[in-house]
Amino acid sequence: MTLLFLGFLGGLLHIAGSQVSAFERSAALDISAKLRGNDRIVVVRADVGPEAIWGDVSSVKISASQFVTNGLPLYTESKRSHRGLVRMLHLDLQDFILRNLHIQRLKAEISDCRFDFPLAVNRRQIRLSQSGIGVGEVVISEQDLEKFILSKFREIKRVTVRIDKDKVFVDGYGEFLIVSTNFSVVARLESVGGDKLVMAHCRILFDGRPADDASQKVLLDTLNPVVDLNTDLGLFGAIKVEQIELRNGVLKASGPIFIPELPQEKTSLNSANVGTKQRSKALLQQ
Repeated sequence: MTLLFLGFLGGLLHIAGSQVSAFERSAALDISAKLRGNDRIVVVRADVGPEAIWGDVSSVKISASQFVTNGLPLYTESKRSHRGLVRMLHLDLQDFILRNLHIQRLKAEISDCRFDFPLAVNRRQIRLSQSGIGVGEVVISEQDLEKFILSKFREIKRVTVRIDKDKVFVDGYGEFLIVSTNFSVVARLESVGGDKLVMAHCRILFDGRPADDASQKVLLDTLNPVVDLNTDLGLFGAIKVEQIELRNGVLKASGPIFIPELPQEKTSLNSANVGTKQRSKALLQQ
C-alpha cells in the first residue's frame, strides 16, 4: 500500500512538474511576442509548491536579453482577476534597448504581486492585476549615455562622456541659441522628482575658458534633464530614483520600483505620466 501511494504521489508530482514547464514556456513566448529583436531571449522560471493549486506561487523570475522595446514588457491590468499571488517577482533584463537608450541591466525584486490565475491556468499567460513595491536598479554605460545624448539633443553635434568618481565628464561641440562652441562639463548627476536625472554642481568651460552665467544657463537648460525616465523612456513612473552611483564608466540608478498600470491606447504620454505619478506616489506612501 505504501509503495502504491508513493507511486501515485510521484505521478502527481511529475504531472504538476510538466504543467509548470509548459506554463514557463508559454509565458516566455507570450512576453517575447511583446519585444523586438531577432536574437532576443526570454526565460520564465516559476518556483511552486502544493499551494500553487490555489494560485499561490512562491516566486517567478523573468529573464530577458538582447531585445528592443518601446516600453516595459509587463504592465498591470487592475480589472483582471486578483486570485493569483506571486510572493516574489524577479526581473532580470540585460543588454536591451529601451527607445533610444541601450541599458546594460535592469534588475528588480517586487513582492506580493497579484495575477489573473484563471488566465494562467487556461492559457498559460502572465497578466498582472496588481503590483507590490520592490527595489530596482538600472545600469547604463558611459558609451551608451553618450549615444543617447547625441540622439536626444539636436544642439549637440559631437560629444564624449566619461563617468568616474561620482562625477560625469562631458566634452563636445554644440550649436546653441547664442553661441556655437566647444564645451567641457564636470558635474554630478542628481535625481529630481525621482524621474529626472540632471547635471548639478557643474564646472563648465567654453573653448577652454570658464563660461559666464548666461552661457552656463543656456547649456544646462539644453542638457537638463539628461534623462527623463517617463518622457524619454516611457516608464510611466515604474521606478523612483533615490540613489545614483557614478563609478568606473558606469551609471547605477536605484530606488523603489513597481509594475505600472497598462496605459490606454488613446491616452497621451503626458496624461498617462500624471496619472501614474499619482498612483506611484500613493503606493510609495503605503
